[in-house]
Amino acid sequence: MNDRKMIVFLLLTTTICTLLLSGANLAYVRAAAIFESRLRQDILALYGVPEAEATAEGAFEEHFEVREVGDTTYYVAKKVAPGTVVFKAEGPGLWSRVELLLAVAADGKSLYGLRVLAQAETPGLGGRISELAFQEQFKGVGLRPQLKLVKFAMADNETDAVSGATMTSTAVQAIINQGVANADRAMEWE
Repeated sequence: MNDRKMIVFLLLTTTICTLLLSGANLAYVRAAAIFESRLRQDILALYGVPEAEATAEGAFEEHFEVREVGDTTYYVAKKVAPGTVVFKAEGPGLWSRVELLLAVAADGKSLYGLRVLAQAETPGLGGRISELAFQEQFKGVGLRPQLKLVKFAMADNETDAVSGATMTSTAVQAIINQGVANADRAMEWE
């Protein structure tokens, strides 16, 4: 009698665990699809593609070619700013991971644009990296020899750091430079 109860208990436990794992896997697949969709919308927005066009079926494939190199996905522009390359770069900030979307000009010498995808820095200080004004200043900034965030930008490869957020600014600088170095190894610039 005890053996029968044990078998029923084990079968029930196994069935419940299997159902829970299946549900978690389905949720993961759905979440991954949502994140990919949001990333594509962010990329299209970075390139100024109107929202009505960006939400149309096949709009992303019309504007970008997808290239997988190692663990990184690169999106090469076909229509707006042809040849520019977009990719995600991330690294540690002061309080959390900072995830950036970098668009590098076709020649690899300057940034076409930058967007902050995720950050949890101090609001009002490091959190200002999410402000559009901070992100827009990167458009056209030189990447050679390396990008620098400084108090007063003077050179082509310099841009203004966030005042009072030295650690976050240093982190953003390091993430950009590391991301570009990785892209240099993966891509052939024009």
